[in-house]
Amino acid sequence: MKRIVGVRAQLLSALTVALIAVSAVAGSVVARDKPMSSSDLFPIKWLPAPEQFDLMGGAGITGGQFSKVQIERFRCESSGNPSAAVDMSCNVTEFGQDFAPDNEIAVAVDPDDPDHIVAGSNDYYYRFNNASGARQAIVPTGFFVSFDGGANWIDGQIPMRTGNGAGDPSPAFDGAHDTVLMAQLENVAGHGGFYVSQGDVSVSYSTDGGMTWSEPVTVMKGTGTGIGPANNAVFWDKEWLTVDNHPGSLYYGRAYLTATRFLNGPLGSYAESPIYLSYSDDGGRTWSEPKEISGSHPSCTFQSTGPANECDEDQFSIPAVASDGTLYVHFANGQNEAAWEVPFDFDSQLMVVRSTNGGQTFSDPVPAVQLEDGLSDMPFSVIRRQTIWGHQIRWNAIGNITVDPTDADHVTIVFADRGAPNPNATKGCFLTETGGLNIGTAPTYDPCGAGPGLDTDVYKVESTNGGATWGLREFVEDTDGPAWFPWAGYKPDGTLAVAWDQDDSPAPADTFHHVLKVGGASST
Repeated sequence: MKRIVGVRAQLLSALTVALIAVSAVAGSVVARDKPMSSSDLFPIKWLPAPEQFDLMGGAGITGGQFSKVQIERFRCESSGNPSAAVDMSCNVTEFGQDFAPDNEIAVAVDPDDPDHIVAGSNDYYYRFNNASGARQAIVPTGFFVSFDGGANWIDGQIPMRTGNGAGDPSPAFDGAHDTVLMAQLENVAGHGGFYVSQGDVSVSYSTDGGMTWSEPVTVMKGTGTGIGPANNAVFWDKEWLTVDNHPGSLYYGRAYLTATRFLNGPLGSYAESPIYLSYSDDGGRTWSEPKEISGSHPSCTFQSTGPANECDEDQFSIPAVASDGTLYVHFANGQNEAAWEVPFDFDSQLMVVRSTNGGQTFSDPVPAVQLEDGLSDMPFSVIRRQTIWGHQIRWNAIGNITVDPTDADHVTIVFADRGAPNPNATKGCFLTETGGLNIGTAPTYDPCGAGPGLDTDVYKVESTNGGATWGLREFVEDTDGPAWFPWAGYKPDGTLAVAWDQDDSPAPADTFHHVLKVGGASST
């Protein structure tokens, strides 16, 4: 059942909900056949594909029934049985759009009320221009809030301060200030093109549990056309938010926001992408000056532009706070050349930095685990990014970091990769004859012979001494068939819960299901 409602709708009932969303988008192809430098390969692995850039376009569609203001004011309601499934989004075409999907859904649960759930999404408002054939879209950050464990939901949009594209949602509860926070990107793009400018990270806050939201506060400011030809432009990406909700901590109520700062070199070339952090002590209203935290380590040997051993070619940072207030930040780094099967493979290593003084200073990064996720390790999808064998989803191996609430020194990272190097990889197998990456009009699906027997499994690594050292990788899941997109969290009693996606049948069936493993038991 779905109907339009006011933002003060009253919601009832109880249950816990687990949500995992996977989406793939394909569209027109932009050819690139000039020879590429080695530094071009790194951002191609981790930045959006060119076909995705015009999804954030809004030029020429701000009038009539397709205005940003109208979309931001739109609210609707959905309901159902969360023990089965609830479609919490209202994919109606209220504003004349052709369709309105959501993806990259992130979920947070109130630490003081498990029935209170807030989620965010990339909320696409699509329309097609019949004259030009271009896709047109306004992409706010969608929000979803439930007060009864997921039986009833309000669906709406976070305001956009500037720009026409937001997304990359990260919700979090701040118990000390009785506030809900939502971090997001804010970008400017034009329809039909693939240049993106502004590239900010902002945070909106709600004081009524997530039903209404403030205008966003800009925390990390982008400059120039960060995805495009501009020199020295800054584009922020993949932000993540957490809050210290431990009353015994000296930093109780401090919100931590991390993100990747992509810096352009000459003519829009890739220069670096270190991890930055900012924090707030007043419920997200003001924020500290962002500072670089990814540090240096002897394993960071490959350098596009930086000094020796600087770990500044990173992505996918996740902060997590221990019960004693210790802050851990894990991120993927692509500079450990010694682990690459072939030159410029860019396999990632997961690294962890640690702060014991509320994010003022950080330890040097510690390598936690080496991944097998290089350019030679997986097939390529139609949008020219790595994918799971037999699928067209956009894939990465990264997972997340989580801390045991019963032991502040017990830290766990989950991830999903192929587990071993690709034995068929050869030098340059992912390049074309002209020297470019395998990203032509019709990219070869498996240029390095990674499949069809390719299997990705879910693993974990653990530290019992506060991240100083890390154990060997252990299986969380090792069944036949690919598994991907793991996410983990600890229950209050110290039991580890891990969710992921799992293939139902061999390729090319392209079907999968969601798995939740709590302790030693799994359910689907």
